[in-house]
Amino acid sequence: MRAFRNDSRTWTMAQRGALVAAFTAALAVPGWTQAAVDCGMSPAFEQKDGNAKGGRTAVWADAQNQALMFIDGLNVNTDGTRRSYSVSDFWGERVALNNLCNAMSDACAGLGKAGLQARRELVQQAAAQGWPAEMWKRSKLSADIIPLKNGKPCPEVDGFLVSATALRKPGVSDACDLTAYADALVTPALVLPKGPKRGQPSEFAQRGARIGDLVVALRRDAMSPVFAVVGDSGPSDQLGEGSVALNGKLLGKTEPPLNYQELRGKGAFKGKAWTVPPTVVLIFPGSRNAADPWLTPDRIDAAARERFEAWGGLARAQACAAAYPRP
Repeated sequence: MRAFRNDSRTWTMAQRGALVAAFTAALAVPGWTQAAVDCGMSPAFEQKDGNAKGGRTAVWADAQNQALMFIDGLNVNTDGTRRSYSVSDFWGERVALNNLCNAMSDACAGLGKAGLQARRELVQQAAAQGWPAEMWKRSKLSADIIPLKNGKPCPEVDGFLVSATALRKPGVSDACDLTAYADALVTPALVLPKGPKRGQPSEFAQRGARIGDLVVALRRDAMSPVFAVVGDSGPSDQLGEGSVALNGKLLGKTEPPLNYQELRGKGAFKGKAWTVPPTVVLIFPGSRNAADPWLTPDRIDAAARERFEAWGGLARAQACAAAYPRP
């Protein structure tokens, strides 16, 4: 590099000072360093996603399959917490964190006002009668979400149905033991889609991403990492769902939500929804701990942070966020 010389053909000290100040200021801009860092990821597949514009979300991977990445908004998953679903508070208008339709195989899709009322009444009658098998079947409640014991839903705990997550503590055989599951209010967790058919793995699973793998999520407008785990599986045609704990951290929430109305930002909670705007999501395939799953925030933070830094940390994440097309 040619040195500055003290003659008429070179910049003045004031000009040099201005250049240094401009360069220093540029370094403080998150996007400045992106050109110097290679994202090293490219499109791997497109995931069917009913929540995305165009119905699909691009998922990127690196050549070594060390990480998968997508950018999407995050809806809220409440499964595993002790106040997720309530037969009496069917719509989550008082204390339940979810609408019971979301625990059904058809999600009450296509039902009008009368149909919704009939579904609610059926479920409440089934519960009052001890869940006869025929009424359980007609309710369309999913045993993947509301676990069964001896052919019936688990006994209610404090007025709420037990809800399950795919991530479980090993060695706990009782499907009704709430401590076996990842508590959505405690465990920052991501939901990944199931395969399109039973026995057919999803594109994520084909690339090694499984329940229990470590995750890093960064809001695109903030790029501050929040560490999580793959805690559950969801519909094959949806992507972008985080636990209450994960979304709460990304949104800076300090108190748990009151009910489903708050999570959705309805009524008195308008403008206060727990849905997260476009978020960079990194998944590290093969990082799960099968013997002792990552379930508590402190263990998740330590393990995921280590993976994230080894992968390239914030600088690489910023480079990938800049390269990825905006949804």
